[in-house]
Amino acid sequence: SVDEFLDKGSYVVEKMTQEDWNKVYSQAYKKLKELLGEGKTVIFDGGSLRKSERQTLKNIVESMNILSKLIYVNTTKEEIIKRRTENQVTKERGHLEDVTMQTALDMFEEPKSDENTILYNNNVNLDIWIKDNIK
Repeated sequence: SVDEFLDKGSYVVEKMTQEDWNKVYSQAYKKLKELLGEGKTVIFDGGSLRKSERQTLKNIVESMNILSKLIYVNTTKEEIIKRRTENQVTKERGHLEDVTMQTALDMFEEPKSDENTILYNNNVNLDIWIKDNIK
């Protein structure tokens, strides 16, 4: 997870510079290569908001002659708002400031068919979805 490297660096997301982000993602990419080099199956848990970011991940994986898959967890803005509101009470997860969340939503480029996306919708039973989509 990219969060691992954010935590290690004691970064405050709202105050990070582009240089900080580059450093964090470089560390995450290095870890990705290390785990893949060990023959492990890896789920890269990072924003990957833009197509170019997803392409970077795909290039890394393919440079190691490994097949990559993009799983797109399609969550509506309404569901995101609902979860954020609940989390402000429960504090079960980390919480992004509103300005950071809005920046992420503004940056997001929805995956298109040319990215060979596997779609997951939170209204689908996860066990059945895994059985049907993950081999």
